Amino acid sequence: MVKEELSQMGSASVYLTEYQGVECIRKLGASPIELSFYQHSAPLLRQAGVNIPDLIHADGTDLYIEFIPNPIALNELNQTDDVYRQISIIHSLNLESPPYLKTHEWSLAKTHSAFQILNLPSASQAVLTHIQTQSRCLFSPATLISGDTNDGNWGRRNTGELVLFDWERFGYGSPAIDLAPLVKGMGCRADYESVIERYLKHSTAQSAGELLRQLVMAKAWIVIDVVNLLVERNNPMKGKYIDWFNENLPYWLDETAVASV
Repeated sequence: MVKEELSQMGSASVYLTEYQGVECIRKLGASPIELSFYQHSAPLLRQAGVNIPDLIHADGTDLYIEFIPNPIALNELNQTDDVYRQISIIHSLNLESPPYLKTHEWSLAKTHSAFQILNLPSASQAVLTHIQTQSRCLFSPATLISGDTNDGNWGRRNTGELVLFDWERFGYGSPAIDLAPLVKGMGCRADYESVIERYLKHSTAQSAGELLRQLVMAKAWIVIDVVNLLVERNNPMKGKYIDWFNENLPYWLDETAVASV
């Protein structure tokens, strides 16, 4: 019995339902990346200490996974040490050739496409274009990342365990891609430094200075990616997001991005 549709930005349809009497999440049309993740990579990540929903059943491209009932707000999430512990474990793993991974990239064409949707001053467009030309460092590392750590993808089991439950963007990239969603809104330099300080308690693979630079880049890339996805998928919230970006991006680019990239 299907109870409730829960999908947000993802490509699959997501429902709260039951399978053989167990309340669970059903993902219809799950991507090859997420199918591969739950069937091949998830057991290894669990063994390493990353909390992932249990796979209850797989049927073709449909996944039935454990329902994580308790949401967590961003202002609690980004101050929770276990978030950074789990993310750092993902970044430290060396899995043998997972069958499918998300290819993360930032092209000039996608940037121009977002400019056609947004209404930004030319100076803001110039800064974003410059950041795009410097962004290869976000996508070249052979570091595993979740790819989507926003607060809507985390929750707690009734036992209190913190669980990351959306893995359709699992791939390679800079750790900064996983840290960027933990900064509320576009954030300021102090917000970025706070997230970096917490993360570096668990990982010393990069310096604070380089992480800051890449974190600002990742935040800019996420804007471009989200704007294009909102329109491509005709998301009903696209107008609200686009208006917010138009209002807040110019100031952020002037005050935070220019000084950091």
